[in-house]
Amino acid sequence: MPSIAIDGVTLSFPILLIALGAVVTAVVGARGGRSRRTALWGGLLLSLALIGMLTLASLVGDDFDGAQGVNLVPFQEIQRGLDSRGSTPWFNLVGNVLLFIPFGAAVASLARTGFLGRVVYGTLLGGLLSTGIELTQYWGGRVADIDDIILNTAGALLGALLAATVAGLAASHRRATPTAPPDMQA
Repeated sequence: MPSIAIDGVTLSFPILLIALGAVVTAVVGARGGRSRRTALWGGLLLSLALIGMLTLASLVGDDFDGAQGVNLVPFQEIQRGLDSRGSTPWFNLVGNVLLFIPFGAAVASLARTGFLGRVVYGTLLGGLLSTGIELTQYWGGRVADIDDIILNTAGALLGALLAATVAGLAASHRRATPTAPPDMQA
């Protein structure tokens, strides 16, 4: 089974949990009712827990031997990953995007606004969360990378677009479903 590395953490099982969280969020998000919102909040919390575990877990403990630094050159590490012949840098790029899809989907599904508002909320909050993570990593002695913010925000955008599209389709389906005619009074 291929593994995915995000910020130096090799993944296989956790990525399955992220995918499961995304599927659950999308499926439950299309349904209505109180259980929908509860499930979406649960999906959001699961997403936040996984993001925290995968991006900040190495800050706990003294076993990190990497260098501290900051990369503020947009697309530098993305290009390096795309140019690499190995699969690990490429999986790192894909993993950074996939990691934030469930988060963007959950935020957009919870937003009580139209299509554009859902997309903006999911994307903006994903970008802010990613920025906070990168600052925390820098303060914790690791490398902060603008490309991680770009990739994570792209993932949040994809998730938000997915959720906003599902919500729009569900709303148009509800409007198109005929209702029973009113009782005729005699």
